[in-house]
Amino acid sequence: MKILMFFSALSAAQLSYSLSLPPTFQKCDKKKSDFNECLSQAIQNAIVHLDKPLEEYGLPSFEPFMLSSVSPRLGRKIDFEHTFKNYKIFGRTKISNTKANMNFYDKTLTIVITNPEIQYVFDYEAKGKMFLLPIDTSGPATVLSHNVTYTITFTFEEYTKDGKTHLHVIDDNLVMQPQELIFNFENLLEDKELNDGFNRAMNRKWKPIFNDLAPIYVANYGHAYAAIFNNFLSKVPLMELFDGV
Repeated sequence: MKILMFFSALSAAQLSYSLSLPPTFQKCDKKKSDFNECLSQAIQNAIVHLDKPLEEYGLPSFEPFMLSSVSPRLGRKIDFEHTFKNYKIFGRTKISNTKANMNFYDKTLTIVITNPEIQYVFDYEAKGKMFLLPIDTSGPATVLSHNVTYTITFTFEEYTKDGKTHLHVIDDNLVMQPQELIFNFENLLEDKELNDGFNRAMNRKWKPIFNDLAPIYVANYGHAYAAIFNNFLSKVPLMELFDGV
C-alpha cells in the first residue's frame, strides 16, 4: 500500500511541476528597452526549432503543422457543403521576418510573421452544386501561398498554480495576408478539362476568393495555435518566460 501511495504521489507531482524555457528558447528581460526586439527574435528562433516536437512542453512539430479537419460554415457564399481533412501546413518554420509586441498592462501579445512560402495540403469532401452541376466527390487538394504574413493577437488572463503565476490565452485573432495563392483541387469535377479550367479561374480570381472566404478558415488556425500555446503556458510559469516580471 505504501508503494502504491508513493507512486501516486510521484505521478501527481509530475503532472503539476513547472518547467523552465527549453534550452533552445531565448529569454528576454521585461525591464530592458529592447524587450520587444528581443522577444521578436526569441519567437522566431523558437518557431524555427519546432521542426520537431517538444513533447514535454506540449508543443507539436510545426513542420508540418497539422489539423485533423476544417469544417467551415460558408452560408450563401458557396452552394455546396465541404470539409477538409488531414490538413497539413508546410513552411511555418521558414521565416523571413518576425515582429512581436507584448503589452503587460493589457495582457496582449501581437506577433507578425512573414513566411516566404506556405503550402496547405489536405483531403476534401464536397457535396452540392457547382455551375448548376451536381457535386458529390472527394480528393486531394493543395493551396500554395507566397510571401504570406500572419498577424496573430493573443489576449491573456493570469492564474496561479502551485504558487506560481501562469498566463492563459482567453482570446485569439489571426489575420493572413498572402502575396499570391495558387489552388489545385483534383477530381472536383468529372471532366478533367473543366476541372483544370476551374482551378485556373480560381487562381486568376484568388484575391476576391481569399477576401470572401479566408476569415472562415483562418479562424480555425488561430484557435489551434491558441490551444497549443496554452499547453505550453500551463507548463512554464510567467517568471520562467521572462526576466524582470
